[in-house]
Amino acid sequence: MSRYQSNPGRTVFFLDESHPTPGAPWTRISSFAKAATAKGYPVDIIGIFSPKALEQRGIKNISNLNIINLIFKIPLPNPFIFTANLLSSLVISTFILIGRRPKIAVVSFPGGDSASGFLIACALLRIKTVIDYRDEWENQFIFSALPSFSRRFYKFIKKIWPSLFYSRASFVSVVTQPFVKALKENGVDNVLLVPNGASSSSFKPIENKIDDGLFKIVYSGGIGEYYRLDIVVSSLRKLADRGINNIKLIMVGRETNHTVLNSILTYASDNGLKNSVTYLGNKSDVKELSKIIASANAGIVPYDDNPLWKNGLPAKFWEYCASGLPVIATVFEDSILAHLIREKGIGLTVNPLDVDGLADVIERLSKDKEFRVVAGKRARLLIEQEFNRDKISVDFINKVLSA
Repeated sequence: MSRYQSNPGRTVFFLDESHPTPGAPWTRISSFAKAATAKGYPVDIIGIFSPKALEQRGIKNISNLNIINLIFKIPLPNPFIFTANLLSSLVISTFILIGRRPKIAVVSFPGGDSASGFLIACALLRIKTVIDYRDEWENQFIFSALPSFSRRFYKFIKKIWPSLFYSRASFVSVVTQPFVKALKENGVDNVLLVPNGASSSSFKPIENKIDDGLFKIVYSGGIGEYYRLDIVVSSLRKLADRGINNIKLIMVGRETNHTVLNSILTYASDNGLKNSVTYLGNKSDVKELSKIIASANAGIVPYDDNPLWKNGLPAKFWEYCASGLPVIATVFEDSILAHLIREKGIGLTVNPLDVDGLADVIERLSKDKEFRVVAGKRARLLIEQEFNRDKISVDFINKVLSA
């Protein structure tokens, strides 16, 4: 392994997904990768395939990005499967890296099992690494409804992973300041804040929107996880009881749980809201997605009541802002999302799972056009001045290439 010679220009990204997969992880990593290709560097994005995504297996080229989905993974939260996935990734990643010979590798967490196997392969081949830590994935397992043995396992992972992996990287990039603090408290000093954002060139406001008498709320993202769209629909039911029938929810994104989506649509139909709730499917074309978002009057982030989300700023939030939309969020008052919305005056918040409170917020926003216009302009300005993903990605790649 000591004779391994790297390619002086190639950058490799690892993301625990089957690429390309629309969503926040792919949006972030592909944006970094495109910034590298714009500088003339060859780029590989290495991903996984699973029993449910066998058709994604293989190698392809998309927009000068080499997509390599060759690492097999079983996506189940089980300690034994975790170990098997790590070993699978280690073996396959080693062969891939020998063939590609990158100068540096950017490894995205979560995806602790496959990502860790990839990191070990990088260490064996003496490839410099940067870790992109997107959320507290260990805590998600620790505080979940897993058996006690599994929770103990992930507590062990949380204890040893910082010194075993994170501290050995050239640096660790994180998306929010609370994550910086959390990692430093665990002994990781080489931490760099690289926030999420939205591309101001891809997501833009629509001037002179057509007023069809409807107040349209858009939700963009995974359907069937911790975003409680059923609470949003229940709030529409409350508003209908008040005689307010001009509110429409437009959902767009990947269906992660068919049962959840079906129950939402069935509830809407059974309660006279069939024409008020629309699911447009998953949209992988950014131009199409940006047009759908910008055509709405507000964007919504309907978090559940898990305290882990207090430190989160989801990609959908930034895309709503870039599109010039005011934001409605169901979040705890002490969350960083609630603080940002209040501080910048770009929307309204309500506590998670509060159906009546959400109905009140929607009604208020639907009737206050002046606030919507001002909040939307502030949101767009926030992206242009502080959270333009295009600039963030270029700055990040410059740091990676100089690491």
